Amino acid sequence: MIPDWKIRRELARLGQQLRAVPEAFWEPVAQRLHDRRVAAGLPETCGEQALQTKVALVLVYQPTGLAESLLRLCRHLGDNGYAILAVSNAALTSADRDRLAALVWRIIERPNFGYDFGGYRDGLHYLTRSGVRPQRLVVVNDSIWFPLFEGDTTLARMEGSGLDITGTILRERGTERFLESYLYSIGPQALAHPAFAEFWQQYRLTSNKYKVIRRGERGFGRAMLAAGLTVGGLYAPADFLLGIGQADDATLRQVLAYTASADPDLVRDAAALARQSDVEWTGRARSFIRDALGRGQFYSTFPVGAMRFMAYPVMKKSQEPVSVRWRSAYLAAVENAVLPTPPQPLLDEIRAATRGETA
Repeated sequence: MIPDWKIRRELARLGQQLRAVPEAFWEPVAQRLHDRRVAAGLPETCGEQALQTKVALVLVYQPTGLAESLLRLCRHLGDNGYAILAVSNAALTSADRDRLAALVWRIIERPNFGYDFGGYRDGLHYLTRSGVRPQRLVVVNDSIWFPLFEGDTTLARMEGSGLDITGTILRERGTERFLESYLYSIGPQALAHPAFAEFWQQYRLTSNKYKVIRRGERGFGRAMLAAGLTVGGLYAPADFLLGIGQADDATLRQVLAYTASADPDLVRDAAALARQSDVEWTGRARSFIRDALGRGQFYSTFPVGAMRFMAYPVMKKSQEPVSVRWRSAYLAAVENAVLPTPPQPLLDEIRAATRGETA
């Protein structure tokens, strides 16, 4: 039997594909109207932070009010030497604007046309028009909680990676390779490359999520690799499996006990295996985990392993079943002291999101 969630996902994807036909006619018109509005000047606020040689473009969509985790992200970026351009895809209240302005260099507010890549595009164009040419650019959106841990070194590791464009996870779909698009760190060679500017100049805005992924997330990776730039992620399945290969039985049991998946059979089998014990158990446990990676991402399927072995610093806010189950497993591990407790504001938000509430 095909799970209900998978059927719903595929139906939603089909609906987006069908909507793409009429959208091909009206989206170019909508983009021209949008660009005229941008050229006339979007609402702009000067923040209290000084401009730096490192800039972070932070994409915000919080129409019901700013979450404390967003302000924490801004503080983390500032502590790492980044001046922040906040691009809000929703109008801010005066109180939220003031709270954000205390932590950033500039705020611009735009209509939510084009989702995250629409905001990225307008933010990058704003930097160009303002004559800002950073030596390092971080692009991050608020669809994730990041960082989950105090003292996180992800930003510094990205800067020191030696790659032109770095993210957390490099995905592969057939022959395509692309970074998960909620967090990029872009170095000077990429920023100066004509292909980078050309991609954003030619990017066609769309509010069809199906096309945003293909034009934006996958299209960006395709264009940067075709230009000869180096692109990679900090966290790879091979490193996760190295941790599994070195873990003792007690740790492997915890990894299995907190398995997260939209596939109930996988969760049931992992829990059953965690309770077993025989002379060949260690090898079977490692084989089970390795095989399970063919059905899901290591960071969401085995959050205890990802955070224990790799200090994986990201959690998605998505309400897709996979992400909800990931958060549920993570929260259970935190409550049972298997994983460290995150700062209270993050914990409160993760709990609320997992219950389908607004923090």
